[in-house]
Amino acid sequence: MPEPFHYRHSGLQIASQIELPEWQAFVCKKGEPDVRIVLSDEPCHDCPTDGSVAVGETLRFAVEGIGGWQVEGGRTIRLHPGLTADLPELRLFTLGSAWGALGYQRGFAMWHGSAVERDGRAVLFCGDTGAGKSTLAAQLCADGASLVADDLSRVEASEGNALIHPSSSRIKLWREAIGNFGWDDYILQRDYYREDKFHCSAPKHLAEREAVPLAAIVVLGEAPKNRLERVSGAAALQAVMQGTIYRPEMLDALGGWSRQGALAAEIIRTVPVWRFERPKDFDAAPARAMLDRVLSG
Repeated sequence: MPEPFHYRHSGLQIASQIELPEWQAFVCKKGEPDVRIVLSDEPCHDCPTDGSVAVGETLRFAVEGIGGWQVEGGRTIRLHPGLTADLPELRLFTLGSAWGALGYQRGFAMWHGSAVERDGRAVLFCGDTGAGKSTLAAQLCADGASLVADDLSRVEASEGNALIHPSSSRIKLWREAIGNFGWDDYILQRDYYREDKFHCSAPKHLAEREAVPLAAIVVLGEAPKNRLERVSGAAALQAVMQGTIYRPEMLDALGGWSRQGALAAEIIRTVPVWRFERPKDFDAAPARAMLDRVLSG
């Protein structure tokens, strides 16, 4: 089966047998692929639905009723459609769990979070589920920043700094946030699992860029009043690992924890880590002040 769809994402050339509308902004000319996404016409009987299993260079997992995935040596993602063969659901796990596993196999730091860029430098927001990463990124995009990431990105140490690879031109928001920002015209589709959450196009994004200098990492939390403080040393490493690690069960299966810890330690040697606690509201002033502060160092 031919691979008619070609993308440039996370510094890699990808050839895919299925179209990936979520990566429309990353479409590129055909080239020698680093990664192939291929569609199998047979079920994956060895793909477990209760976690992930690594056999040699292959990591396998499945989602009941949707399909199975084999991620092979950081080079191939093989999809095995299940009962529904529903392409949006297949893409959801291909560009999430499978893509994260492939990055782990290639030795990348694959970090879960949202990021924006201003004046040529990016800030990554991380934290627990529900910490408001996407909402904060949208607040700042509404204020003129450009979207870099929303969910999963490759971050890498470089000479004297760190870089983040743009990974999304879309941002997922709850209906309340969309109404607050006046972004109804940006809605692309409803989320696959949550009726009151939507995928929106970002007013500005950096999908055409290869990588952007990472100026700061901000760990989010909730508090009655706004508070921004610098975190350093072991506390910074712990906060970043807790706030960014994606699919820890896959790291367990791949034996990749020490590698991810080493990458995180190398990245935060040159990138300051902050903790930003705030009430859950849509007041843009504290977000703007926070961004000004962390970008100024």
